Amino acid sequence: MGLKPIDQNEAVALLLARGEPSTSAEISALRQAFPDFSDRWKKHIAYWGGNPAGSYNDMAEFVQFVVEEVYEKGDLDETRRIFQLMEKFLVDADQECRNLIGLGFFETLQNIASHRPQGNKVYEQFLGPMSKSVWSELQRMWAGKSSLMDVIRTEQNNNKLR
Repeated sequence: MGLKPIDQNEAVALLLARGEPSTSAEISALRQAFPDFSDRWKKHIAYWGGNPAGSYNDMAEFVQFVVEEVYEKGDLDETRRIFQLMEKFLVDADQECRNLIGLGFFETLQNIASHRPQGNKVYEQFLGPMSKSVWSELQRMWAGKSSLMDVIRTEQNNNKLR
């Protein structure tokens, strides 16, 4: 039949050329807007075996890129540009997208950055008005809690009181 075996990198390149695996419009926009994310994205696709990882896993990969390869390398202009795009998503998008940006990007950023030497407060300088609101809500939600289970318990108890 003449088929030639390909290695993992070639397989990932083939999938990406075909527009696979499927992902959210926001992740696609981030990939286009930030070409330096492409190497990390290819590794992410390979890790998931070429299958869709889900928008929140995809966004978590983008957050790692922002923290490790943009902000921590001192590229404040690019960091600012990322936050401007997140603000635009929050302003222009539907609720599903706002959830992805709020929980997928900002909550993940707060959690990842809180374990870094500079902490997560360094990102507050980049927040636009809607982003600042989301950021503050997430901080309020996590105040005094040490795990996601604590957050969920509190939300469940608050819902019972309503």
